[in-house]
Amino acid sequence: MVSALKITLIFYGVFVFYLFGKYEKIPYSARKVIFVIGNGGCLFLAGGLVTSNFYLIKGGIFILLIHALIDAHFLISKYEMFKSIEKEEEKKDEKE
Repeated sequence: MVSALKITLIFYGVFVFYLFGKYEKIPYSARKVIFVIGNGGCLFLAGGLVTSNFYLIKGGIFILLIHALIDAHFLISKYEMFKSIEKEEEKKDEKE
């Protein structure tokens, strides 16, 4: 199970850095893959708690924290997008 965690962490890291490097955000189509890997963090955390394996616990918490940061980035970028749209509409209304 530890080797599965290592493979998952490497894949997750490469995938996230690739997406942020290419698109500067996580595309909607890739969010499903991120969500599935984030659920893997729950499984590693649970497996670590059952077997008392501290490495699995740390790995599961790390995956969950990265998933939470990606979700926070998604929410903040959506908020900023809507905020900029409102400002553009206000400027448009002022011109009229």
